[in-house]
Amino acid sequence: MDRRTHYMVLGVESSENPAGIRAAYRDLAKRLHPDLAGEQSTPAFIELNRAYDVLSDADRRQHYNEWLRSIDASDDGVLKPHHSPPPVVREHLTILGEPEAISPSFEAMYERFQRNFTGVGVPKSEHLEALNFEVFLTPAESAWGCVVPLGVPVFLRCPHCGGLGHDGWFPCIHCRQQGLVEFEQTVRIRIPPLLPSGSVLEVSLQGLGIHNFYLRLHIVLLE
Repeated sequence: MDRRTHYMVLGVESSENPAGIRAAYRDLAKRLHPDLAGEQSTPAFIELNRAYDVLSDADRRQHYNEWLRSIDASDDGVLKPHHSPPPVVREHLTILGEPEAISPSFEAMYERFQRNFTGVGVPKSEHLEALNFEVFLTPAESAWGCVVPLGVPVFLRCPHCGGLGHDGWFPCIHCRQQGLVEFEQTVRIRIPPLLPSGSVLEVSLQGLGIHNFYLRLHIVLLE
C-alpha cells in the first residue's frame, strides 16, 4: 500500500524540530488554502492539516513515529505496513469532573452513584439512565481510532471502620462517617476508526457495579 508520510506532506525531515514543522505548515497552508488556491486544493489542504495535527503534538508525533518504525519499505520504496497504526490514547477524563455542567445537579448524580453500592434509599421508580458525553475527534483520531480513558466513581466499604462510619465511640475520619470511601475506576473506551460524526456509542457500567447508569458517547468530528 502506497502511503505518504506526514513528514512528506509537510516537506520536512523526520528529525525536524517543532519550530520547523510550524513554519512548514504555515507556508503550505497559505499556498493550499482553498480560498486562495481554489476548491481543487481542498484534498491537499485537508491532508496537510491532518499531518500537522499529528506532528505538532509531541505525544501524537511519538506515537506516529513508533508506527513508522514498525513498517518496511519494499525495493520500490512503497511502504508496507504490518498493521494499522495503534489508536491514539486521549487525555484522561472524569465523569464528575465538571460539577457545574451536571444536570439536574452534582449532588443528585453523586447520590445516585452511591446507591449502587449502599442499596439505601433506592426509589422504586429508579431505572437505567444514560450519561451523555460528547467526544470531539480530530481528523487523525477519526481516521485511526482512539482510546478515551474515562474515570468513573466507585465506592467501597471503608477499611478503617468496616463500613460502620465510626471507630468505637469516635467518628471515622477516613470516610467522614459515611462508611464508604470513594475511588475512581478508569474505563478505557475504544473509538473505532472512521465513525461518522453524530455516531453514538453506548457503554455498560455494570462491570463496575453500577446498574442505574450507562455511558452514551456522541461522536463529533472536528473540521
